[in-house]
Amino acid sequence: MAYADVAALRARLGAIYDAIYDQAGVGSNLDAAALAAIADAAAAEDLADAAAEIDGVISKRYQIPVTAQESLALLKGWNLTLAEERSYSRAAGSDFAEKVKSRVAIVRKYLVDAAAGIFKLPGAAENESRAVSVVSAASPIFRRDQLKDY
Repeated sequence: MAYADVAALRARLGAIYDAIYDQAGVGSNLDAAALAAIADAAAAEDLADAAAEIDGVISKRYQIPVTAQESLALLKGWNLTLAEERSYSRAAGSDFAEKVKSRVAIVRKYLVDAAAGIFKLPGAAENESRAVSVVSAASPIFRRDQLKDY
């Protein structure tokens, strides 16, 4: 679940939105409405990816998706900032503005702080169990099929 919608991303990016997302249907014989739908679907994908990043970081501390009204405006802004980074990366050869880079860095710092409890999301239900499954392991040196004679 994205915390922001395509209309909000379109408003954030302004005229650049069309330059970035209209490339999604380039080379096709589709009408304008179909091309707009393809562009909006690509924008929705960027928003969903950004929301997944947010949820992935804060899920250690908060129940996701966060539905507390007090936090939704903040999460919407963070969602738009992270989606904006993804938007600019779609434009081949584009260098996105330093302002965007610095805003993204700030959002990611707040996300880490929120997960650590340094920054609190107002009204958000905490994940009391702190149950998050993350598995990372090296390849096994000894497997069952290698230990037959031992």
